[in-house]
Amino acid sequence: MTAPTPADLSALTVRELLGLDAAIITELARRNLVSTRDKPIGGIAERIVHRARGGTLEPNSTKSHDVTTPTGSRIQVKAMGERAAGNGAKFSPFRSFDFDTAIFLVFNGPTFNLVIAREVASAEVASLGRYSQHTNGRQPTLSQVSKAGEDVLAEMTLAYGALDVVIDAGSSRQ
Repeated sequence: MTAPTPADLSALTVRELLGLDAAIITELARRNLVSTRDKPIGGIAERIVHRARGGTLEPNSTKSHDVTTPTGSRIQVKAMGERAAGNGAKFSPFRSFDFDTAIFLVFNGPTFNLVIAREVASAEVASLGRYSQHTNGRQPTLSQVSKAGEDVLAEMTLAYGALDVVIDAGSSRQ
């Protein structure tokens, strides 16, 4: 089966676009890839890290970390799509540092391929970005993260590939 071609979204009304967005989120939830109605990239990033490292994917209400590995390591996951802001783009704020490492995933805008995956120790994350009173936290930039920690792109890309399947009448294809 060949991949479906993207629809011409320019022909859709705002209400139709919002309906399509809701349908996409519903399908991602059905596949257990997201658990909230927020933008799906964060939930999918958490699932990628969980797939790569195993252990427990924590509930949304868990403070400071998203994944607990089988060895008890606590991982905070942050994700973004590549943006026009470039290297100045900021990740969502860190308000506490009660985790062992953070894994930052950056997805290419048009293709959603992973282009950056960095694992950074909590203490190093705490030194990145400046404190913002407005967000009550530290927001590292893409530039800061891309130089920090360890490159884990190959590991995360492999885990992402395992999630990137189409469910069609009980069968799957990659």
